[in-house]
Formats: sequence, C-alpha cells, structure tokens
Amino acid sequence: MIILYITVTLYALQLLLFAYIFYKSVTHIPKKLYSDKNQENISVVIPFKNEENNLGQLVKNLRNQSLDYKCFEIIFVNDNSEDKSEDILYNLIKNIPNFKLINSPKNGKKEALKEGIKKSYSNLIVTTDADCIHQKYWLETILSCHKKYRPKMIIAPVLMKGKDIFGKLQALDFLGLAASTAGSCGIKRPVMCNGANLIYEKEVFYEFEDILNSEEVSGDDMFLLHNIKKKYPNDIYYLKSNKAVVYTEAEANLKSFFRQRIRWASKSKSYKDFDTVFLSFLVFGVNISLIFASFLAIFGAIKPITLLFLFLLKFIPETVLLLITGSYFKQKDILFLIPVLSVIHPFYIVYTAIAGITVKKIKWKS
Repeated sequence: MIILYITVTLYALQLLLFAYIFYKSVTHIPKKLYSDKNQENISVVIPFKNEENNLGQLVKNLRNQSLDYKCFEIIFVNDNSEDKSEDILYNLIKNIPNFKLINSPKNGKKEALKEGIKKSYSNLIVTTDADCIHQKYWLETILSCHKKYRPKMIIAPVLMKGKDIFGKLQALDFLGLAASTAGSCGIKRPVMCNGANLIYEKEVFYEFEDILNSEEVSGDDMFLLHNIKKKYPNDIYYLKSNKAVVYTEAEANLKSFFRQRIRWASKSKSYKDFDTVFLSFLVFGVNISLIFASFLAIFGAIKPITLLFLFLLKFIPETVLLLITGSYFKQKDILFLIPVLSVIHPFYIVYTAIAGITVKKIKWKS
C-alpha cells in the first residue's frame, strides 16, 4: 500500500506540474509573412497509403493556407497505395505549381517520409498525415514560430474530433496526451510528439536518419524526438497556438480504436529515453494499481474509503489538466465526460499496454 500511495502521488504531482506549465506558457501569435528572397520556406511532407476518401478535403485545406504559396511546397508521397489514391491525387493537384506527387520506392511510412524529405527544397520540414484537418493559418503560424525561436524541432498540437459519445471519449483521452506533450516540453523534458504536426530542420533529420528504428512500422516522430532531445535538449519548442492545431478524426469502432492504441504501445519496447520510459511506467503502474486496489476493496482487504481516496488522488489532477487544456483548445464540449473516462481509463490502459508489448507485428495501414 505504501508503494501504491507513492506511485499515485508521483503521478498526481506530475500532472499538476504539466497543468501549471501549460497554463503559464505563452501563446504564440503569428506575424503576417510574405514571399521575398530572404524569406524562409517550408516543405510539407505527407506520406499516404489508401487514402482515397480523404484526399479531396486534404488538398482543399492545403490550398486554402494563408501563407503565400511561394513560401511552401507540399510533397505527397505514395506508399504503394492499393486503391485509387494516386490517380485521384494526381487529378487534384496537377495544376497546382507548389504541390508534388512522388512514389516511394520501398514499402513503409518511414521510407516514404525519407523519400519525401530527400525530394524537398527547404531546410524546414513539416510532417503531417493525409487523414488530418488543417486550418487556414497552420503553416503561417509554424513558419513565424520558427523564424522567432529557431529551434531544431517544433512540437505542434494535434487534437481529435469526435461526433458521438465514443468519439468524444477518444477526443478527451487524446486531449490528455496533448496536454502531457505540452507540459513535458515546457519543462524541457519532452516525452511525446505527433508526426501529424511535427516540424524540424532537414539537417537535423539527416543527422539522426539512420536511428529511426526501421524495425517499427511507425514511431519515426518519437525516435527522432528522443535523439534530438539527447543532443539538443534546449532546442525543442512547443507551439502553443490554436491556429497551429491539426485535427484528426476519432476511430469509428472499438476494433480500430484498440488497434490504434496497441500500435502506439508497441513502439514503447524500443524507447530508451529515460523521461518517456519513466512516465510510461508511472502511468501503467498507477492504472494497474487502481485495478488491483479495486479487487482488494471488493474482497474486503482494504476499506472502500481507501480506494475512493486513491481514485480521487488520480482523478483531481487529471481533471485540472484536462480543464485547463480543454478550455484553451476550445474543447469544452467534451469535458463533461471526464468522470466516465476516469473510470474506464485504467482498464484499457493496462490492456493496450500489455497487448502492445506482447504483439508481434503491427501494420501501419491495411
């Protein structure tokens, strides 16, 4: 019980620190940028596979960027799609001068990413996914942030949209990940990032290209983060701005949801970064401890009031963190589900963690 109390207390303190750091951090306000000979440019690299249903909206959002089209290029990299994605995309962008379509010579998201970066002209790389929603001021906010702070890597926010209760629960859980990403980066100990909205300098990518862990089908973002953090700990910046948010859709059903989360968890076997490993074990330890304590309470080994205290010690800091970040990112409509998520959270965290560690092979796209 002493270990249990210590674990939950450490978890609570960690989340309260993240909440405080996020609350105190400054919002980046972008300045209007125009194309000139001294203006830095952006290369956006988008690996895709079997995304025929998402390409129309994707191209529309990217064409609608506020940034002068001369300041950026969009490179779509086809990872051997088996549907009509290539033909559809070709027809969508054939008359757009700064949009390019190339094919990856090898299978896999990481190989597609490498090919896109190799064909890019800018030193500033932005990666995102084909099934994401991009706002009008997305690229302008990113470019102005890099121009002001000049970091090696910028971690930008990714949030989830959900239409029904299941989708909103996913969005709330995803908000917690985004909050932890921002908080850990704010204390110069970043533990997470998301390749759906990640920015880094090309020369830094090539410095660590060979250690992205090709054995994992995904995780290029996390492995790159860990290596940049190790060598350039003060050159990673979190971009706090609603204008820089990229949105992704919630999974449609439980099967796809668990497949996604198990894929994420499976990468943890290859992590060597102390902060990431420590936080992962802390989260797993807290949740499996609460499940264990629940059984102890059911069989009378501990008093129900003890279980309630432990639950509140976890619930209160989680709620504070979610309220602060949810209010900032204008996701107040999902915050009413915090109690529901807190009850089911320990069970699926433990399940996906164990499944991710024991699973043999995960596919990026089917």
